Amino acid sequence: MQGLNLIEAKTIHFRNLGVSAELKIPHIGWNSIVGDPSGSLFAGCEDSLFYFVHSYAVVCSNESDVLCKTSYGVTFHSGIQKGNIIGLQFHPEKSHKDGLKILKNFAAI
Repeated sequence: MQGLNLIEAKTIHFRNLGVSAELKIPHIGWNSIVGDPSGSLFAGCEDSLFYFVHSYAVVCSNESDVLCKTSYGVTFHSGIQKGNIIGLQFHPEKSHKDGLKILKNFAAI
């Protein structure tokens, strides 16, 4: 299925990215992100954990579109941005106080 082609990327199942059979898929639970904590979206969320529920990961063609990365057997792009388009792999609405900070930061952008 083709998306809107607004961001050059592919969506790939974790097994096809090389996640070992020893790790459960879907990836469910709390995990950290690695990105620019000084960026306006993640302000106040340094060293935070976010809630993930997914079996696929987005792989951006352009590293400049990557906001943050996460590791689960492999390192994947867990946040992307191009212009005013932002996508997050984790669920801010399920990520307690740190997710609420992201939602407030998003509303302020």
